[in-house]
Amino acid sequence: MFLFQLTCTDHKSKIPEKGVSYQLNERRKKTIDSIRYNIQLDIPGKKNESIKGIETISFNLNALDSALVLDFNSDSTHIISVQSEGEEIEFEVANQHIVIGPGGLKKGHNTLTIGFIAGNLSLNRSDEYLYTLFVTDRASTCFPLFDQPNLKATYSLTLSIPDGWEAVSNGSLKSKTSRSGKCVFQFAETKPISSYLFAFAAGKFFKTEKTVKGRPMTMYYRETDAAKVNRNKDEIFNLHAKSLSWLENYTSIPYPFEKFDFVLIPSFQYGGMEHPGSIFYNESALFLDENASVNEKMARASVIAHESAHMWFGDLVTMDWFNDVWLKEVFANFMAAKIVHPSFPEINHELRFLLAHYPSAYEVDRTAGTNPILQDLGNLKNAGTLYGAIIYMKAPIVMRQLERKIGGKLMRESLGEYLKNYAYSNARWDDLIGIIDKKTPLDIADWSNVWVKTPGMPEYTLSNEPKTKYSQKQDSVSNRTWQQTVGYKDVKLGQKRLYFPNPDGIAYGYFQMDSASTSYFFRNYNKAGDSVLSKPVFRGAMLVNVWEGFLRGDGPDAEEFLKDVLLTLPKEKDPLLTDYLLGRLQSLWWSFLSDEKRNKYQSEVEKVTWNLLNETTDKGIKKSYFRAFKRVALSDDAYQKMESLWNKTLVVKDLTLSEEDKISLAYDLAIRGKGDVKAILQTQLDSTKNPDRKARMQFVIPSLSQDEAERDAFFESLKKPENREKEAWVLDGLSNLHHPLRSGSAIKYLRPSLDLLQEIQLTGDIFFPTRWTNTTFSGHSSAEATHIAAKFLHEHPGYPYFLRNKVLQAIDMPQRAARLKR
Repeated sequence: MFLFQLTCTDHKSKIPEKGVSYQLNERRKKTIDSIRYNIQLDIPGKKNESIKGIETISFNLNALDSALVLDFNSDSTHIISVQSEGEEIEFEVANQHIVIGPGGLKKGHNTLTIGFIAGNLSLNRSDEYLYTLFVTDRASTCFPLFDQPNLKATYSLTLSIPDGWEAVSNGSLKSKTSRSGKCVFQFAETKPISSYLFAFAAGKFFKTEKTVKGRPMTMYYRETDAAKVNRNKDEIFNLHAKSLSWLENYTSIPYPFEKFDFVLIPSFQYGGMEHPGSIFYNESALFLDENASVNEKMARASVIAHESAHMWFGDLVTMDWFNDVWLKEVFANFMAAKIVHPSFPEINHELRFLLAHYPSAYEVDRTAGTNPILQDLGNLKNAGTLYGAIIYMKAPIVMRQLERKIGGKLMRESLGEYLKNYAYSNARWDDLIGIIDKKTPLDIADWSNVWVKTPGMPEYTLSNEPKTKYSQKQDSVSNRTWQQTVGYKDVKLGQKRLYFPNPDGIAYGYFQMDSASTSYFFRNYNKAGDSVLSKPVFRGAMLVNVWEGFLRGDGPDAEEFLKDVLLTLPKEKDPLLTDYLLGRLQSLWWSFLSDEKRNKYQSEVEKVTWNLLNETTDKGIKKSYFRAFKRVALSDDAYQKMESLWNKTLVVKDLTLSEEDKISLAYDLAIRGKGDVKAILQTQLDSTKNPDRKARMQFVIPSLSQDEAERDAFFESLKKPENREKEAWVLDGLSNLHHPLRSGSAIKYLRPSLDLLQEIQLTGDIFFPTRWTNTTFSGHSSAEATHIAAKFLHEHPGYPYFLRNKVLQAIDMPQRAARLKR
């Protein structure tokens, strides 16, 4: 190997910074094209053994006035050799890059061959399988490449893996042969895709193939419960087929890639990841339990539709730079909401959209750490911090507003033109706005500047203006006007008139309600024969309004709100609204009520949830009440019910508990600490049959210990990156440490958790920093907890902007709880 050290001061100044800066991105976009990767990897059976690789990169270079920069986030010992056109050349490894001087290259077509040892950060290796996750800039932690979204390339992959393993990648399988006791999978060259979309998985997977209406698909999975697999598999295939057919019809573009497979992975970091030809899913999100609620079924259909939509929106046409990452996500969520309608004709989809998007968007948008939909991004190493509810939940709301503004026909025409203009290439949000602006006299750019490019949400108060009734409050951003129509319903009550803002749940923002209107709403909740109160969307919109008012101190206090929810639950039969109410019940219970108030209402809360669990005939709603009961249960009687359900000495009619339910019950029993915790957990561990769930339990059990020193040791272990590889497992453990019943002993973990946050961003996947901070603070509602975070931020005035926002978002609810509990 030839590894040279650059000594020229002028040359050193040109060594790029870590990550991919916007400047490097732009330079490479202008000078490099026609990229093809051919990658060969030798994967050993043991996860602690190195993966050796060799790759050939061919590309066209149209300038030789500076060094060529490849991205490789590993040290120089992982580079075995670098050749150009078969000849060894000099190179330098610096700041997570391989830098090659112009002397080793030529203008026009170039071919580099690199021998390397793959990095493990993005390989997600377990004893029996591995899978890649390269979003946003993690491909370079595995192998050298140009790791930016606007340098699309084709990928050819060959994997040498242990006998008995399966393998899947973006391309179709060209050949499968045996060599030296291993199995060699050779995959066909892909269509041009961005580096974060290249993927493969290998290991001990089961495989099921099915052709639906002429479309062949293959599902890979690890679940060992054959009955669960058989109960779900046909619906999983059918939902994919329906989604793809719908998208082909809507876009007038056939499925744009060669084949369609998907892999179900235990404890996968996301709900799904849209690799073309090999979508990865969280296994538990698709293999549902027998008594799955309608929300769980809708969530499954939605994630399938979401990832399917990405084949067009994100994969066929990809954002030019990751500041527009929201663009692919908004289209996927926006389309998913449309796609699932035909599969669930019994569901009120306006209500579903409202409850699936607005509350989660408000959770971030009401905080001091909120951000615009379209954010600035100077370096790809920070791209993961852009993800969150603003992208996934607020953006689809804004996109729906755009569709209503310009009409569904024009929206569809504009999206069709956008997809055809930029197929297998890259585009920006402003490119789409330009297409729309040419087709309508409306000033869409002005609308976009407020809704897409500024943070926060409008607030509306009751006004004396007869035409508008609800007027927009002035905010801190200079005189912006949020273009939207805010409607209302009114009811005459004696000499007074009551007003209910945003009754159709379409407008976005905070809509203040007075106490008389709130009281009337709860007293007459779902009143039979009432043309307004009997409408599910109206009830959902008002519940969201009241909750937002409560958090701002404008609504009922926590005790009154709890009583309203307990009186309302028996009157609500819609499963979506039932789940929403149960969520509010649990938030009030743990975050906003003092210990004294919980003791006061303990018997009533347990009685209401237990009775409704037994009385409801809807199996999905029954499971929702079961989960709510075990989360709020504190009394000895409730503990006995939980323990009896767990050990099967008590049976509730039509309540079927899965292995995951039993594990969850064991955890709740352990946290209550009323019985023999070690025996309960050991019994559950011994009876758990699925090896992946058993391994997860073994990791999590120390976080449930009654011995505080053992919990301390568990937290200390999380400071080592190798103990954070299974992010879902880590979050399980964190939620146990920070359970409200243990929040006092967990205060000491808060500052060290914040101290780890920057490292969490560097070593974890895109959602991990947000989930780490949210889970860390989720069980806390004291001023002491929020003061720790405030002190941390005060002591770090130069703390990274994106991570600072994550902290502010995480502590918003505890801050409000601390204030409202006074």
